[in-house]
Amino acid sequence: SERGLSRLPSSIACALSYSEEETFGGQTLAERHPGLLRSLRSSPGCLTQNPLLPLLLFISLAFFMLQLTTLVQVSRIQFLQRDLGDHDVENNSLDEGLDAGFRSQRGDGAPREHNLGPAITTRGEGERAGVGEWIGALQEGQMQSNLEEILQHLTWMNATLAGLCRPCPWNWEFFQGSCYLFSWTQSDWKSAVSSCKDIGAQLVIIKSPEEQKFLKIWYVRYNKPTWIGLSDHHNEGSWKWVDNSPLQLSFWKKGEPNNHEDEDCVELYNDGWNDGKCSTQNSWICEKPSSPCPAL
Repeated sequence: SERGLSRLPSSIACALSYSEEETFGGQTLAERHPGLLRSLRSSPGCLTQNPLLPLLLFISLAFFMLQLTTLVQVSRIQFLQRDLGDHDVENNSLDEGLDAGFRSQRGDGAPREHNLGPAITTRGEGERAGVGEWIGALQEGQMQSNLEEILQHLTWMNATLAGLCRPCPWNWEFFQGSCYLFSWTQSDWKSAVSSCKDIGAQLVIIKSPEEQKFLKIWYVRYNKPTWIGLSDHHNEGSWKWVDNSPLQLSFWKKGEPNNHEDEDCVELYNDGWNDGKCSTQNSWICEKPSSPCPAL
């Protein structure tokens, strides 16, 4: 039932609202509950769904791999440092062993005349200095490489987020700072006004020739008369928009408006505007300001 559908979790309700092929009692959701379908699609949970979650998961994975790489490099450096310490111990042990052997051969316990210890120590110190310099260079190079890799990831993430940022909710169209929702169902003019208000928008107000051309493209695509937010139902001949502003720029069809049989509400056609009966069942267009993308 409609009440049962409205109680579904927002994520399930949103997914269901876009399942065009799902049927209920032989009818699609759009045919059986058009009002509920609009409500589901325009709900905050539905309008804000987007592919940012997979992106954020991917970004987290990228940072994890970067940290893992850094940890491996640090482990290698620590291993080399331990190996260098073991090398020093071996040099000292070798020096002591040579001293002991020399005393044993002399039999007098006197130290050997030609002590090889300094030579070995010098060699060990040279090797240690060389390895130390190599470790220092490796650490510096690895740090620089990590910084460059982080900067590359940040640049890529900024570009990706900028590409995914939508100034309008899903299923709305963006044009010159405004978002437009083209209905898939039909209603009379007053119901269209209410439907737009219910989702925080208004029946479209056309303010420029460019906007008129943009909206005509939609009409050509679907070939449906469409309500716009203009009428004179409060005062015959005084055309006003839904925000109560007076009509200044118009795109009437030839011979219109003619007020034939009390026609007080305006329809959009490919070749201009027509005044029609407000009770006629037409599609409609909602409009609201776009939202700025977050600064990156």
